[in-house]
Amino acid sequence: MAAIITGLFTVSFIASAAAAEDLALTIVYDNNSYAEGLETQWGFSCLVRGPERTLLFDTGGDGSVLLSNMGKLKIDPEEVDVVVLSHIHGDHVGGLSAFLERNPSVTVYLPKSFPESFKDKVKAYGAKPVEIHEPVEICRHVYSTGELGTAIREQSLVIHTTKGLVVVTGCAHPGVVNIVEKARDMLQSRAYLVMGGFHLSGTSSERIGHIVAQIEALGVEKVAPCHCSGDVARRMFKEVYKDHFIPAGVGMRLEIKEAFEAAGKEPSTWGRIKESRIHE
Repeated sequence: MAAIITGLFTVSFIASAAAAEDLALTIVYDNNSYAEGLETQWGFSCLVRGPERTLLFDTGGDGSVLLSNMGKLKIDPEEVDVVVLSHIHGDHVGGLSAFLERNPSVTVYLPKSFPESFKDKVKAYGAKPVEIHEPVEICRHVYSTGELGTAIREQSLVIHTTKGLVVVTGCAHPGVVNIVEKARDMLQSRAYLVMGGFHLSGTSSERIGHIVAQIEALGVEKVAPCHCSGDVARRMFKEVYKDHFIPAGVGMRLEIKEAFEAAGKEPSTWGRIKESRIHE
């Protein structure tokens, strides 16, 4: 059952008796509007609450807009433990400096391909950069796909919930279908929700239709395309997914009730992945 209530999109479902914690994802930066009073600007950032660490995935393009929107949403930058950057483009990393001025006590997970000068700047603020190349577990239930793609190297976030995988993409330069397939292979579980930028703005309707069909064939239950997905793709996904299409934009808060198993019960195995958790 799903409902939109005053800017809060709630996904409710019956979970196992062992399930305990909720997952909440709040889009704090996007070029699509959703909640009144927030500023829209080209870029993307999403706050993830519920796992053992609070994460900020991408930081948008303008730090003043990021912090302003966070303030209006009553999100304290100091509650963030981890920043995950999807790729090097300014509309995803441009807000980082302003954020680190408010909270330098974070670990910043960034693709290994980022310039050394960028990593040095993160260190200069007092934050700890962690290079990501292969898939890794960031904290319990939360994973990085590792760097995917060729010309533009990009990582996506994968959250393992009792309902399935929640995949959050920055721009999906490596292809949203490829990212979903990677997440499924990593954790040997189906994708429940895919949200974020799908990189389909300006793509032909024929090509978009093919991608929509592929995502549906992969068993993805819900989609929330925003940022660089484009109006045509959003409309075509909505036509296919109907009530399972989530109209995403800045200020949208999506909550999955009882998303995580109780402490002590680990999620399913990694499949082929052999990397262990990064210890700090």
